[in-house]
This record gives sequence, structure tokens and C-alpha cells, in this order.
Amino acid sequence: MGKLSFFSLINGQYKPHENQPQTALVVDLNKFRIGSTMLGLPISPADPFHVALKKAEVFQPAGQGLEVGTKNGLLDYGFFDIISFKGCFSRSGELLRIGKETTEKDIMKIFGEPYWIDRSDGEVILFYEYQAGTVELQFEFSDGKSLSCITLSRNGVLSEADQRKAYGVTKPWPPQ
Repeated sequence: MGKLSFFSLINGQYKPHENQPQTALVVDLNKFRIGSTMLGLPISPADPFHVALKKAEVFQPAGQGLEVGTKNGLLDYGFFDIISFKGCFSRSGELLRIGKETTEKDIMKIFGEPYWIDRSDGEVILFYEYQAGTVELQFEFSDGKSLSCITLSRNGVLSEADQRKAYGVTKPWPPQ
């Protein structure tokens, strides 16, 4: 049985087989780990997206609220749609209660003050920068109130000077 035996390839998209047990993917937002793989490292054979990411740079199974990407064979980012994602989030192994009802204040209670907050077009994005700006964690509130998605990436949006300018960032870079 293959690593992705609970998925089938249909039109280039991996879709879960019905009635197959799936282990919930755990995303550690403090250790920057998606499943068994840390950002910036090769994909672990233990991860359900291992085989798919050997063939393509992006794994985005239909209807799973998940997109995982690589760059030069290393885990580069994960994007998680809160409503559709069936996995869970942790912080250094401790499970977090994060869902569509999570607010901006809830995230700040867990992660502290973000490096930058963008409030435009009715949405809110909290940007957390780690490891001198080489790891970015974003919490997006599309309606300005409820958590809609989380992005964990290497060299994220704010790592680029033109993006910091576009977001109106006034803090020094890289973050201390």
C-alpha cells in the first residue's frame, strides 16, 4: 500500500478515497512543522503528501482546505483554509483550539503581538515574523472578525521590500 493510498489522482488533483481512514494532519505553528516535515527540510516519507510532492511542487487535494508547496525539494509553505481543513494545529506539541470562531484577540493571546497588522478592504491579516524574517506565519480574517486561513511559509510576503512598502510597514527589517 502506497503512502498516498487513501488518495486517488483525478484530473491532476489528489482526492481522498471514500471510507478510508485518514490520520489528521498536525501543523505545529511554533516548530514550523507540517506533519512530520519542518519548513526548509526535505519532505518526510511519513507525510501523506510525500509522493505527490516528489512529482510536483504543489500538493492541493480537492476539498481538503490544504495546500503544501516545495521549492528546490524543500518544504516551502503551507496554506490552510480554516473551514475545510480537517487537520489540527498545535504549538510545540500542545493542541490549539483554532477554528472559524477564532478572533484576532484569541490569536494574540496565544502568539503575542504580531510584527505587523494589515487592516484593509474589510479584512485583517496578522503577520508574525520569526528567524530574522525567514519564517512568516499569517492569520487572515477575511471578514475582519473570524479566522479564515493560516499561512506558514519560508521567506513570506513581508520578506520582500516592495511588499513591506505596499503593506505600509514602518518597522525595521529584519525583525529582531
